[in-house]
Amino acid sequence: MTAKEWLEKAKNEKWAIGAFNVGNLETLKAIVQAAANKKSPIIIESSSGETEWMGADNIVSLARNFSQDFGIPILVNLDHAENLEECEIGILAGYDLIHFDGSKLPLDLNLAILKQVVEKAHAKGLTVEGEMDHIQGSSEVHEGSAEEEASKGKFTNPEAAKKFVENSGIDIFASFFGNVHGVFSGRDENLDIDILDQIVAQIPLTYLSLHGGSGIPDDQVQQAIQRGVVKVNVNTEIRQAFKDSLEKVLAEHPEEYAMYKIEKPLLEAVQKIVEHKIEVFGSSGKV
Repeated sequence: MTAKEWLEKAKNEKWAIGAFNVGNLETLKAIVQAAANKKSPIIIESSSGETEWMGADNIVSLARNFSQDFGIPILVNLDHAENLEECEIGILAGYDLIHFDGSKLPLDLNLAILKQVVEKAHAKGLTVEGEMDHIQGSSEVHEGSAEEEASKGKFTNPEAAKKFVENSGIDIFASFFGNVHGVFSGRDENLDIDILDQIVAQIPLTYLSLHGGSGIPDDQVQQAIQRGVVKVNVNTEIRQAFKDSLEKVLAEHPEEYAMYKIEKPLLEAVQKIVEHKIEVFGSSGKV
């Protein structure tokens, strides 16, 4: 099945596919093992920094190999590419989904580049995601309030979202309705479900993504999925689990230099996060 076919299935059955960022082989192995255990389709994705670090061709090849070895669908998404050149790298490498994030640009320039991405990606049968309103935060662990961070931006206007989708021709729309990137110590991240309802009413045929899936209460994520969200991005909780486990295992084994011998707890920590998210998203058992 193609990315669009999986998204359509999720939309019709009211569940979502988890999109999990990969920055190294260990994280990728843990995500895939979690999906295999839960018999769930997954999206692995790479941000600009992760793509540069691992290599676009390598990421796609690893995903295809793991998909065959574990017998599960693994889609590959280019996450938050901020220019046409980055998108072209993903398209050429064979990513299944291309997310162009022009939210920091003037709207007319955002649309101009996005239309080029849509034309190039659709010509190869790929799925395109666009972003109109900049989603606040960053994929790190932050002190302070998530709601305060969200207030720095402007929530998506549903009528403007309709025009954006119609003018760009995108398949997936990234909404901003209280979701922020990162995990915040205030534990106060709160989605505005009313705004999401209005967005769905304006673009009922467009797939919706939820960025900043780390730190949002499970029940709110499930409410968003019931409204029509079919792709939920998770990054920070994975990074946090990996880093915390790495620090712990290195402290416990200061004499060990063969890293593969002590990496099992790291993978287990990431795997636990991903398995939980898969259950929350409702994608368990869909393979």
